[in-house]
Amino acid sequence: IDPGHGGKDAGCISRDGKAKEKDIVLDIGKRLRDKLKAEMAGIRVIMTRSDDRFIELQERAAIANRNNAGLFISIHVNAVDTKKNRNWKTVKGFSIHTLGQSRTGRDLYSLNMDLCKRENSVILLEDDYSAKYQGFDPNDTESYIFFNLLQNANLNQSLHFAEETDRQLKAGGPFSSSRGIHQDPFLVLWKTTMPAVLVECG
Repeated sequence: IDPGHGGKDAGCISRDGKAKEKDIVLDIGKRLRDKLKAEMAGIRVIMTRSDDRFIELQERAAIANRNNAGLFISIHVNAVDTKKNRNWKTVKGFSIHTLGQSRTGRDLYSLNMDLCKRENSVILLEDDYSAKYQGFDPNDTESYIFFNLLQNANLNQSLHFAEETDRQLKAGGPFSSSRGIHQDPFLVLWKTTMPAVLVECG
């Protein structure tokens, strides 16, 4: 379980400055960990972070890879730019993402690309990020072209898990409105060697 952001990376911050994405997703991650342990005997749950610390994107995948994880779940909380979206009060719901190139309609593509750029911009907080990520620039749309060349051997399993997660979340609970399942170029999913999803909670 990968609670996104942390430490010097607060993620999105509420309008009043009191709620930070890094704190919300850590709470969700811990609750998910405890629920899995309680309901699935013998399961081993690994957290990429259990406190408020900054972990580089590539290290998040490396933690899962080193532990031979069977599944990688990155947890985030969606946000709306109130200056760009006049209807921000009516926007709601969760979305689930697997690694891939966005293949949606123009408006949704733009929205998903903005989301990817925001989440991927975390690498700018890392030392020597350009060398670590082969010159990738999270703010340059052309940098995302390389994701077209990626082969994700776990895509089918990732999509299957995404579909099941979408179905279960829609069945009830606080995040019951689905904004869909998408394939997008999230760096945190790039180097995982197991089925992987990124969940943007409502």
